[in-house]
Amino acid sequence: MLEKVGLAALVILTYRAILRSRLPSLWSGPAIGVLFSLGAAITMIDPLVVGPGIVVDIRVVMVGLAALFGGFWAALIACVVTVAVRISIGGAGMLPGTVSIIMAAVIALVFVRIRGPRRDLGNLALLGLAISLSLSSVLLMPLDFVINTAAKSLPVLVVRNVLGAMILGYLLAMEENREVEHNTFKELAERDALTGLSNRRALEVLERRNPNHDTTELFCVIMFDLDHFKTVNDTHGHSFGDAVLARFAEIISRRIRGSDLVVRYGGEEFCVILNDALLSNAARIAEDIRQQLAGEVFGGDVTVTVSAGVAQSSEDEPSVYPVIKSADKALYEAKRDGRNRVAIHAE
Repeated sequence: MLEKVGLAALVILTYRAILRSRLPSLWSGPAIGVLFSLGAAITMIDPLVVGPGIVVDIRVVMVGLAALFGGFWAALIACVVTVAVRISIGGAGMLPGTVSIIMAAVIALVFVRIRGPRRDLGNLALLGLAISLSLSSVLLMPLDFVINTAAKSLPVLVVRNVLGAMILGYLLAMEENREVEHNTFKELAERDALTGLSNRRALEVLERRNPNHDTTELFCVIMFDLDHFKTVNDTHGHSFGDAVLARFAEIISRRIRGSDLVVRYGGEEFCVILNDALLSNAARIAEDIRQQLAGEVFGGDVTVTVSAGVAQSSEDEPSVYPVIKSADKALYEAKRDGRNRVAIHAE
């Protein structure tokens, strides 16, 4: 019993690791297939023996759950590996055992196609019942065995499949839901509620992931600061100011690429990280954004301008924060020289 609990825990912990690895979908399915095939193989090491060479375990449950949680490739890998292990075990039940594994994989894939990848208890119970159809492979055994042994064990085996699918499947679904909630909370923690942009935590995450920016590609930073924004807030109200901030965030987002990062750096300050960009291109983008904001009219007759500072990384200074500091210095120069302009940091 303890071994079975340990196996379930191993499967759940490994599944969690796969979810958190952020593997692309092309690889997550096969990874899940390998996981469930190993689970099936382990269950066959310590099975219920009902006769010479005839064993009963939850391998078909593992194959069925592979289809539900990992899709086609997971089911295929789990099926192939489990069949190979069953053949290597041999015995009188090798042929019906192999057929039952293949049947379970096909049934599970058809089930998921019809019912969808739902993980609720009802669907898991139905999956357990569906893959129990693979027990019909026992008809490949001698008739006297089917009548005297298999028929008596059939109800217990069906219950075992249903309970196995429900219990292990539900625990895996809980782990999946927990991971979704974790990612949602993490996303919210790194997101500015007003503009929908990333907040400063995103810069910290970026720096932790690649503190030395080990790449030959240079990046640029643009620091924006809305001119006289406090006066805008004081004169027209904070709701008006919020509308200006949200619109400016939209202008920036539409001008940059998906690979770039936009951060609401402070109250009216915005930071843009342009990956693989030349300083001249970054300055042009900053100027385009400045001009577009200057052409906007808010509340019928109010215009707002923005100043910007631009800086580029170098081989000597590949980290994000020093480049932000340089862009901030350039921003100060733009403010000092009259605002509503773009300044470039000079080495």
